[in-house]
Amino acid sequence: MTGNEKKGYFFVFLTGVFFAFEVIGFKEVFRRYNVSPEMAALFGVGFAFLVVTPFFLSSVKRRKKVTLTIKRDGHILLIGTFSNAMGIVLYYYALKQTDLGPAAILIKTTVLYNVILGVVFLGERFKDREVFGIGLSIVGIYLISTLQGQINWISAFCILLSAFLFAIQSYLIKKYIPEILGLEYAYLRLLLLCVFFFLYAKSIGTFFVPPLEVILILGFCSLLGYFLGRAFYFEAHNYLPISKLNATLLIEPIFLMFVGILFMKEPFDVQKLSGGAIILLGLYLIVFHKRKVKIKR
Repeated sequence: MTGNEKKGYFFVFLTGVFFAFEVIGFKEVFRRYNVSPEMAALFGVGFAFLVVTPFFLSSVKRRKKVTLTIKRDGHILLIGTFSNAMGIVLYYYALKQTDLGPAAILIKTTVLYNVILGVVFLGERFKDREVFGIGLSIVGIYLISTLQGQINWISAFCILLSAFLFAIQSYLIKKYIPEILGLEYAYLRLLLLCVFFFLYAKSIGTFFVPPLEVILILGFCSLLGYFLGRAFYFEAHNYLPISKLNATLLIEPIFLMFVGILFMKEPFDVQKLSGGAIILLGLYLIVFHKRKVKIKR
């Protein structure tokens, strides 16, 4: 393992930790308070944006990096963030009415979509092990999606669709941004998400100001997940391919499943464990298939 790979895996590890805390925090807010997904996302990312803005504006060097990101990567940032924002709304809609464990597992089908995007747009080919892994993942998705009382078909569909929308962002970054400035990209992404969620909430008439304690919880969790987690994730793109990025994050849903069981009193049953294990095994096979390297003569 090279030094760059070690650095990339370390960034992805931090990403998984911060993502996990974000999901747990938002799930707790949805359990205890009557907050819509778009309002939770708006005040979460808005709080995080206000907190980190002085860090970027107080330094000439960081301001130049922000400007460079806008000029060089602005179009990818805009498209990727719009796709990501739609995915967030769908995911939080499903998370609000779904147990933590099943939601955390299904959202990791982003790995599956990354492979499909590579085949469709990059001219890659399916390997036998990838096909087998996809088959296993589909079986696991069915088992998780049919968990009575823990998730419904609509929520499962929303999570699977949001996973696809999340995968689009990684694909765009890896294809069109040779070296991403992770902190600056994450900062500008917060701004665009604020604009999107505000306009979306106003357009559907759900805008309201939650209690201060809710805003603080959402803001802290968003600071961890939306800013720090995403910043480390974007930085990791400079050191690892997309497949390895997502592979390392496969441990996150296992952690979240046991958090749901131990601390949120979610059911502990064989179907959930079996479905989760089959999905993760399928995704593992997709990621760690052996590719034959062609030697140029």
